[in-house]
Amino acid sequence: MNPEQTNSARSEAEERPYKPSWIDLFIQWVEKLPINIWLFNLLLGALLILVHAVFLWIDDGLFTEEMFPIIIFNSLAIPYLFVLIYLLDKQAVSGLKAMRPALDLSQEEYLEYEYKLCTMPFLAPLLAGTVITLMTILLPSITVAPARYAVLEQLPTFNVVFHILDKSSAFLFGVLVYHTIRQLRLVNAININHVNINLFELVPVQAFSRLTGSTAIGLLVFVYPWMIINPELLFDPILFANVVVYTLVAIFVFVFPLWGVHRIIDQEKRRVLQEINLRFEAVLSEFNQFIDAGDLVASEALNGTINSLEIQTRRISAIPTWPWRSETARLILTAIALPVVLMVLQYFIFQALEQ
Repeated sequence: MNPEQTNSARSEAEERPYKPSWIDLFIQWVEKLPINIWLFNLLLGALLILVHAVFLWIDDGLFTEEMFPIIIFNSLAIPYLFVLIYLLDKQAVSGLKAMRPALDLSQEEYLEYEYKLCTMPFLAPLLAGTVITLMTILLPSITVAPARYAVLEQLPTFNVVFHILDKSSAFLFGVLVYHTIRQLRLVNAININHVNINLFELVPVQAFSRLTGSTAIGLLVFVYPWMIINPELLFDPILFANVVVYTLVAIFVFVFPLWGVHRIIDQEKRRVLQEINLRFEAVLSEFNQFIDAGDLVASEALNGTINSLEIQTRRISAIPTWPWRSETARLILTAIALPVVLMVLQYFIFQALEQ
């Protein structure tokens, strides 16, 4: 690296609000590889499946019907969480860029938000991952273990490897939880403090709905399959309650960051309607004066103004105040609700087969 590049890198580092987290540095490293990041994570998933297979073979085990689902889930969880964080970061930056015309931000403020949306501080993700990992370790002491786990006790070496990878994905899930909370708080702050509302140009304001929707679905895609491949867990009140809580959290994740801008749009809509109503009141008062005076020509001349105000009222009243397209909301809510319906059906089918 020549002196100019060194000075440029040092200057860029000094301008950063904080040092990037280890996972951000890892993603940056993967992006510099000669292969696509999606292919990298696909290969990582295949490698982890191979690792499971090798240690299963060492313990003379087989990829049985009981083992297959949990091995596949355990192997794909880590690359899935990496890809999800990467995807959400890209969508956050893309959403901010699409929202730029509606933002009251200087270039320096815009670049700072851009950095913060896709870069976590160094220490906090480590703490979040550690907390979730500890919770995962303690969870079996208060809940039932999946029936498929029974075979692990007969495979001591494989059992250790399996749980190391399992807790690694739990750690990454903790990072994702922190990433989600932090990123969506930034989205909420941008929406509340820096948005200029134009009721006739709301497309930029809808830009972050894709991010919040993807976050909601992404969280559930990690949780729902585990319950679907282990239907007996639905009989555990604590685990079933977790499913309910996760579902409510997903809805909250989709709606909450957009709640502030929804209120701002609603207030602007009320203000414009109030202005139209005041004009309506003035025109109708003048119209009635002409009618009382018997001046039909003058009153007829005001009909066009009255019709125009009525059209304006209908047009403004029809403007949605939620910053998303209706089809986006339907898609997100369907994606959230459909797995719940499937799990409930699975619960009753499983119960019927047990009788």
